Amino acid sequence: MKRFVLLLLMLTLALVGCNGGGETVQTTDPVDPAESADPAEPTAAPETTVAPETTAAPETTAASEEAKPLDPNAEYKILFIGNSYTFYNDMPALFQRVLQQNGYAKVRVNSVTAGAWTLQKHADPADQYGKKVAEELKKGGYDYVVLQEQSTRPITDPALFYDGVRALAEKFRKIGAEPILYQTWGRKEGSSTLRELNLTNESMAHKLAASYTAIGEELSIPVAPVGWAFRDVHTNKEAGIDLYDPDLTHSSKEGSYLAALTIMTKMFNIDPTTFTIRGMEEDVAKVLTEAAKKAVYETPEVPEQYKTSSVGVYSEKVEYVADASKMKQLTSLPKSAIISVVSGGTYSNGKTFSGLLGSKGEVVSKESSTAALTDAQKADFADIGYGVSFIGLQKMATSTAAASLVNGEWGGSMMCNLTFDDKRYDINGKVDEKGLYTALITLNFAKAHTFDAIGFCSGSLQGFPGAAEVYVSDDGKTWTRVPTACWDAVNGKALSAAKSFPADPWSDKKPGTCALFDMGGVSGQYIRLGVVIGRYDSSDKYNTINTRELVVYGAEK
Repeated sequence: MKRFVLLLLMLTLALVGCNGGGETVQTTDPVDPAESADPAEPTAAPETTVAPETTAAPETTAASEEAKPLDPNAEYKILFIGNSYTFYNDMPALFQRVLQQNGYAKVRVNSVTAGAWTLQKHADPADQYGKKVAEELKKGGYDYVVLQEQSTRPITDPALFYDGVRALAEKFRKIGAEPILYQTWGRKEGSSTLRELNLTNESMAHKLAASYTAIGEELSIPVAPVGWAFRDVHTNKEAGIDLYDPDLTHSSKEGSYLAALTIMTKMFNIDPTTFTIRGMEEDVAKVLTEAAKKAVYETPEVPEQYKTSSVGVYSEKVEYVADASKMKQLTSLPKSAIISVVSGGTYSNGKTFSGLLGSKGEVVSKESSTAALTDAQKADFADIGYGVSFIGLQKMATSTAAASLVNGEWGGSMMCNLTFDDKRYDINGKVDEKGLYTALITLNFAKAHTFDAIGFCSGSLQGFPGAAEVYVSDDGKTWTRVPTACWDAVNGKALSAAKSFPADPWSDKKPGTCALFDMGGVSGQYIRLGVVIGRYDSSDKYNTINTRELVVYGAEK
């Protein structure tokens, strides 16, 4: 009887193996067979497709506790990819130091990071930091790669987040490196980002966890739940440990240690409470190591109302593209002066300087609406007699937002936060459904000038237009394109900051960054900025800008 059963089983397996080989390849295609220890075992991706609401198996207590710690005598090479949430306090170095001081002497780390950079940019070999990632891929030899996304993208544009993870995971798995996702935290109470996105520290943490969990389940990538560990310590008022930098966004030194501890716990399957953290008070180390252990081995389940799935969610191709083929960015400040701010007189702002006054002697329309401008208000904003005018403006965040674009305060927090309408325009400002521009911003210098450079000074490179074309005019009617001053950071080459930044006349402070484009000394009375794509940190903000200052260098002709 046993022989009969065995023969029957062998016959069944043989029939299955011969039935539609091509179909079998398609079924398992999302997971490289080389990545699976046993190709016959079901993979995480199909399970997620069927029941995306379930918590990923690697995140459960049982699965994590059964795993054995990695061999402390082996060599490990690890790459961190991310932005300031990774490089603050040199977190990768803290990660390596703690491991080496606790028996893992052969751990080596490298990192590719840049402020506000996204995983999608890091995955792009044409990007300035994507090139560095490509170099590390070429070098090879990595055992793990830690992937950290821009802090709001998993919430504001999860499809782009998912695409970035997919691209990098595929690249690194091909060289034998195992990806690990670094789940970040909700911003601290009082953060302007929380207000802007209508979130709390708790809800932001939940939404981040949901997106990281979703793509982790889809691709069978372990998630290091740093955000959960942060939430645990942040709500532990008795411990009194501040994990946040004063900017309410980034991590303090203790926060960076907590991130490092959580990631190493997930990666090495260790018990961090057995580790000694040199240079840290014992009671602080106890709280941090216990939080890291709890987050990894008792990972909270994402609340039902926040659960999501990444399966089948991909970003849409951008429809509008600027011609940036001759873009030329400046690395140093021009020798000429900033002429988008005037000085030498008495102005209505009570200062010895003012934004452009145009032909009308006024910086901008005094109209405003945080809901929706009327047609009459839009017409006034579009009057190019003002120093700065707008075609396509729908609303603004504050009554002074439009004037803030050229008010001379770029070292502080006065923001030009504008929303444009859903129309497209040609360069002359006529509505055209096939038009390239979502908005037109015009500067009137009142007299003929030569223009050396145009650019933005702000806190980051993300808030000003992601793609734009620049024109000049003598009469405000005939427009000449300036090819070297046109850019497209969404579809083309990434933007870079100048090596030095100008101080503003308002408080003599410098901005967080400044990107400048060469205008080559062209002349005119007007500059028109054709906004192709607005703020580009998420596609739902393509019809907005949120920046501090538009600056122009040059001289009166």
